[in-house]
Amino acid sequence: MSATEPLLGLRWGIKATFLTYIARMPDGQGSVSGGAQPAENDEFVFEPDPSAAVPEGVDGFWAFRGDVRFQGHFGLLYVRIADPHVVLRGTEAELNVVEPFESETKPRIPLVRFTPRPGAAPPGLQTWEAADVRLLAEGAGLFNNVYSVGEPFEPLSITLPATSQTG
Repeated sequence: MSATEPLLGLRWGIKATFLTYIARMPDGQGSVSGGAQPAENDEFVFEPDPSAAVPEGVDGFWAFRGDVRFQGHFGLLYVRIADPHVVLRGTEAELNVVEPFESETKPRIPLVRFTPRPGAAPPGLQTWEAADVRLLAEGAGLFNNVYSVGEPFEPLSITLPATSQTG
């Protein structure tokens, strides 16, 4: 893949002020694994997960795999964004992630809500973009309620092969 080709998957900067906060901590740490990778502009890319089952009763569905973790304050701060799924109902989408402390059953928690819009994509690819990404109540708990419900998070985009189905 050349440097100009977009990475396939979910591209998201999560929350810029949070990333800055982690970077400024004397013991702040971040890690990526399992299909997530860092990208330019302090963003992360989660790779597509074609093995995920499409939930019933949705208008669209995109699944991704990868694990992004942040730690600090001598272990008191721990945030994990893992295996995000995007569920579309009508024109609204919700991004949910694996609950960070339940590895056995992998329950999911809703993190943010947004309205995806088709974006410009090179031939053979399709892109959806969302500029108004807002934190949900369950997602606020993931960040220890430091951010309020409705708090803006970073824009995100989804880039997939044009043959991919959305559910």
